[in-house]
Amino acid sequence: MINKYIRECLSGGQLPDTYILSANFGLISTDYLIPNYDLPMTRQRVEELQQPTFIKLEHILNGKQYQEFFISMGKGYLRALDWYETLASNELDVTVAQGSMGRKLTELRNWLHKDSTLSPDVNTKDAKQGKVSLRGIKITLTSDQVIQKIKNALATSNNIPKYQMWYVQVGDRQVPVKWIVKQLTGLSVSTFHTSEAKRVLQQLGIEVYSKL
Repeated sequence: MINKYIRECLSGGQLPDTYILSANFGLISTDYLIPNYDLPMTRQRVEELQQPTFIKLEHILNGKQYQEFFISMGKGYLRALDWYETLASNELDVTVAQGSMGRKLTELRNWLHKDSTLSPDVNTKDAKQGKVSLRGIKITLTSDQVIQKIKNALATSNNIPKYQMWYVQVGDRQVPVKWIVKQLTGLSVSTFHTSEAKRVLQQLGIEVYSKL
């Protein structure tokens, strides 16, 4: 999936920085040459890799101002990154692919092409009628009802993150789109993409703004 995307972008477009978690070599870049090896990701190996992986990834993220971070790996490998939520910040939007291998590939494809295609998880037919579904959760609200729900959530929440790129203006507050969709659906922000949150809100008649 990554290689296909790179080929499509050779004539222009932004390529993602890609790293691989190897049971033998730890976190490595895609151009790091390695020999053939056979080492399973055991529980012991997970424990051995956690600290060096954290240090390496922290170094990578500190070396460049990233806005988005997409994680796709099996459960065994993901345990080596069980601290990934600590990476989420006002500047970094972390998404973790869920489900089967096929589902993870679909999420990766949607994430790579998020600015050019509408995610299949957003039901546009219903959206025209003020209805949207995201990750199986249906939202049936008018734009006024959405704004009221946001105001209610703002009034009762003590921990509202700052927006990173995309926001909705509610009174004098600039509210991040993923936080809003979390309030509307109950979904964790790690289970859907910023692009999906934008489209859900736009289809419900809510204006979405960018800091750029």
